[in-house]
Amino acid sequence: EGFTITGGTGTHLGGGDFVGGGMYNVSSSPTVTNCTFSGNTAFGGGGGGMYNDFSSPTVTNCTFDDNTASAGAGMFNFDTSSPAISHCQFINNTTSGNGAGGGMINSTNSSPTISDCTFSGNFGGGPGGGMGNGFGSSPIVTNCTFNNNTTAFSGGGIFNFTDCSPNVTNCIFTQNTATFLGGGIYNLLNSNPVVTNCSFSANSAIDAGGIYNLLNSSPMVSNCIFWDDSPAEIVDADGSISTVRYTDIQGGWTGAGSNNIDADPMFVAPGIGDYRLSSGSPSIDAGNNWGVPIDADDYDQDGNTAELFPVDLDGNPRFNADEADFDPGCGVPVVVDMGAYEYQFNPVEEVIFADLNADGVVGILDLLGVLAAWGDAKNNCLADLDIDGDVGILDLLTLLSNWG
Repeated sequence: EGFTITGGTGTHLGGGDFVGGGMYNVSSSPTVTNCTFSGNTAFGGGGGGMYNDFSSPTVTNCTFDDNTASAGAGMFNFDTSSPAISHCQFINNTTSGNGAGGGMINSTNSSPTISDCTFSGNFGGGPGGGMGNGFGSSPIVTNCTFNNNTTAFSGGGIFNFTDCSPNVTNCIFTQNTATFLGGGIYNLLNSNPVVTNCSFSANSAIDAGGIYNLLNSSPMVSNCIFWDDSPAEIVDADGSISTVRYTDIQGGWTGAGSNNIDADPMFVAPGIGDYRLSSGSPSIDAGNNWGVPIDADDYDQDGNTAELFPVDLDGNPRFNADEADFDPGCGVPVVVDMGAYEYQFNPVEEVIFADLNADGVVGILDLLGVLAAWGDAKNNCLADLDIDGDVGILDLLTLLSNWG
């Protein structure tokens, strides 16, 4: 706790390979708090700031800046390393050559939990300016900012390669740049992330400023905003099929999914980086509550792991309603907004998944609600718990599994 670690050149593995310029953890999981990893290098192996090998440290309130490595300049997680990383900053880290993951790389079934972190100004000589995930690595990324990251390859914000399906919730991707594909996110070879309540704007690439999907990569996108990314928002290629639901996407969406809109989200001041929603935005009260993940890890520490994720990127209550123009839409008793930020009207403390009548329990009245809405969900979206456009047996089973 409280150290600045700088000038490290890593552990020599033989040949020209060095790992862990600032810290190298092998089968070890230390607690690291309020530390700065700055100006460290690790060439050959990687991990300029920190390298974890079969290690899952707890890293809190730390800064990784101006580190350089062949891969994972800020942090390299390898071989089932899944640290818990919160309230950290990964800033101006750089990979050399074709190295992936300017800010961080997760490889070989490494799936960290990353919350309330900033990835900004990182550069990847290879894919993944902000973060790279490879070979079965599927981190949980919540309430994070990816801004102004750059890659000389693809995936300015995040790059997912080979069976990587991270869960990305309440995150914002702005001004990230890829030389080739996917300014915000690039998914390659069976990588299927779940992207919920995220905002993408002013990202750029040769193709798909927002998300590019290649070789059977099919993300699930819900309650998001894609606006002013260049030259396109979401592009699918070579067997990839994105499912986009309850999302404001510039130019519209004709692929799989439903209930999307194409309307200026009315960001407060995008020119100075404020992507909150202005009053009257069409993205307010336009999402679907059931697209919001359950707070299984109790993010807000209130002891309730049955509620839907309760806050937005600012830490403000996620569920609000505009009493002046109340449209219950697909939420009980309020409707979640699209994007990373929730416009604050009258916040509700919690919303329980599958609680159709908002009485605090999932019971017989909710069951009757599903049965009454059986069939096409166009006018009965509250009963469509899996948001597939149909109220059927999967919705019934989902409700029963959440009974109580």
